[in-house]
Amino acid sequence: MFRVVLDTNVLVSAIISDGKSRELLKKGIANQYSIVMSDLILKELITVLRRPKFDLSEDELQRTILALIRTAEVVNVKTKIKVVKEDPKDDMIIETAIDGCADTIVTGDNHLLVLKCFRGIKVTTVENMLASLQTLP
Repeated sequence: MFRVVLDTNVLVSAIISDGKSRELLKKGIANQYSIVMSDLILKELITVLRRPKFDLSEDELQRTILALIRTAEVVNVKTKIKVVKEDPKDDMIIETAIDGCADTIVTGDNHLLVLKCFRGIKVTTVENMLASLQTLP
């Protein structure tokens, strides 16, 4: 089964709006692929979702995070790399993918997308990942 790291921007989009990101997250919840996460991604997700513009109650936020923790494999990140010079915070996505033995990183972030592939881990968009899942038996 595909092991996939969803970037924080994909998770936020999936949580706050109906669309392709939510469709992709639902496929992970339905075990069409394995969602790989880390505490680093969860912490960033919580920080972002607490911004006033998202208007999520603390209860909604806690339920969302708990659902993700139950669904995803949360890996311990030990790898430290410096790959994304333009936005060093993006390195945690790659570190999670390396330590989580992920096949793919799904992101909307151009700093990551330009890599296309890093240490055998494919970096792709939500749309391309959805298309890849459709071709699986």
